[in-house]
Amino acid sequence: MSSLLLKAEIDGYKKLIETVWPYVSLSGNSLNQFGMFEACLRKGYFYSSLKIDMEPLPSFYGLCHSTECTTDDFNDDELQSDFKELINSTGFLDKYNISLDNVDFIFYDPLNYNKDRGIMFTLSLSLIGMFLILSCFNPIFCQVMKLRKQVKVTINAKDIENQEIFEENQGLTNSKNKIQENKQEDINESCFIDYSLLESYHSLFSFRDYDNNLSIMEGFRSIGFLMVIFGHQFFDLAKSSFQFEMIAQLKSWLCLNLVNMLYSVDMFFWLGGFFSGYVLFEKSKVKLVRKNGWSMFGIILHRILRIWPCYAIAILISSQLVPYIGDGPRWFMALDRFECSTGWRNLIFIDNLFYDNQYCFPWGWYLSTDMQLFLSCLIPLFLYAKLNSKIAKILIISFLVITQTIGTIMSLVNEYLLPPFALTQPNMHQNYYTKPFTRGPPYYLGFLIGVWYREIKENNINILSKLSGFAQKRQGRFKFICYLCGCLIIGGIWFGWRPAQQQYKNQEYWNITIQSLWFAFCRLGIGLGMSFLSLPCLFGMQDLFNLTFMRNNYFRFINKISFSGYLIHQIIIFGVLSQFYQTPNFSFETIFTLYIGNLFITIICSIVFCLFIEIPLSKIENRLMKQMFNK
Repeated sequence: MSSLLLKAEIDGYKKLIETVWPYVSLSGNSLNQFGMFEACLRKGYFYSSLKIDMEPLPSFYGLCHSTECTTDDFNDDELQSDFKELINSTGFLDKYNISLDNVDFIFYDPLNYNKDRGIMFTLSLSLIGMFLILSCFNPIFCQVMKLRKQVKVTINAKDIENQEIFEENQGLTNSKNKIQENKQEDINESCFIDYSLLESYHSLFSFRDYDNNLSIMEGFRSIGFLMVIFGHQFFDLAKSSFQFEMIAQLKSWLCLNLVNMLYSVDMFFWLGGFFSGYVLFEKSKVKLVRKNGWSMFGIILHRILRIWPCYAIAILISSQLVPYIGDGPRWFMALDRFECSTGWRNLIFIDNLFYDNQYCFPWGWYLSTDMQLFLSCLIPLFLYAKLNSKIAKILIISFLVITQTIGTIMSLVNEYLLPPFALTQPNMHQNYYTKPFTRGPPYYLGFLIGVWYREIKENNINILSKLSGFAQKRQGRFKFICYLCGCLIIGGIWFGWRPAQQQYKNQEYWNITIQSLWFAFCRLGIGLGMSFLSLPCLFGMQDLFNLTFMRNNYFRFINKISFSGYLIHQIIIFGVLSQFYQTPNFSFETIFTLYIGNLFITIICSIVFCLFIEIPLSKIENRLMKQMFNK
């Protein structure tokens, strides 16, 4: 095989000359172009998928070859240089300005590249089956429990009286033990009731009214959820589509808006910080911490149990079940994506602290960062309860300033450019994008506002309450100023780099220092914009925007499934893209069509995940926490 390749003369990019065919035929004239898979197999040839492992992103290709060669032959070190010469000879790499001298070629057999089903596959399948059985057969369990209670009620009153007399003669210990046994039995029965599919359905599709001043938050979360699906689909499509088509779109408004979907994560961080401050600084929790500082471990346990079970199940689904549901020349990309050799990092929320590319659940870094920022906010809570509220607030502001300073210094030192250009800079994702000390500013800003708002609800005087009193006298003007400032800040971050986008080939069109400062500030800027937009609503100034639009039933429903949707959306997106037999085009029509399809599938799967897993587990967690801390 090697000698044949060395003697071959290449006719452009199409295929080897007839003296060599049918030994090897290239799949096309562009990186990431897969073709001929079905046609190749129908002609009795073999097909091998090729991964060109290079920086900043790997590229992919396909080869149709005769049965005399196997994928193992192509992975032989002696043939690596031959294939690099073959690919270079086609000339289609010239337009990418790529050198293959220091990259690795990895060949995959799309028909046989499957994981071995092991004990984890069986365990994952059994676990999912258990949830389905518990939910579907719950009516039978409930009916049996109801009959048992009816039998107990029919016990003769005199027998009960005799039993009570007997217990009194035996002493109070037996009576107490009996009460504890009855309570434990009630808890066990309640756990079965929590798996009621009907109860979960009513919980998911019914909307309860609560604080109208928080109505805008449901809209923020829902918009962020829709943005994160759009953004992740864009990046996954960009990595697996025709690169020359993607490059052609770099000047378009489409690319401008798609890149800005990255800010959905900062929206989630601001919301996470706000609700952490609003919930943690409730008067009853502050009194509990003041009375017993160890109670904060209960807060941590509640937080972990709320996230961890669903998170662990999602990891099992992506790493143990998904690899067996797809096929085709591109499916190896999904299998590599869902490989989970470092899952223990995710389960203890530290996967974002490592500086390598070994990701088990690549989008899980957000949950780890959010958990780490949440834990840091327990320090101000402790100081608020034990010492002084002013000291706690000063510490929160210090956290904000410190993390913003660290992010700015790192951006200047590493010369990070505007967000779309920074995406291709080496190690930006590992060193900056996923770290809590660079993602803290929007979280701590939201946390501070959440603490202030909690104090307003409990009639405490602070900066926000004074501003509210001033705003109530000038509602129209105040709303106009807040909405104007919020839109200007977010709009400036969103569209302000448009001139630099037009000159994307000259990444120094803007001064590098200015680009680095922009890169460092934009996340805090999104938080500031959201803060301005939310102030009128927090002060009770409901209007068409913050109450009617931001709290419509569609957004309220999306808000309920957003956690489940975040866990599984990347599985859907990458699973769909990796099953394409041919390379999808990078165009508005393809992006929009894929988005509608992926959004629909994600919503359906999120509903199923909520009904059978998230809602029942959250009810059980609440019941266990009450049992543990309300004895």
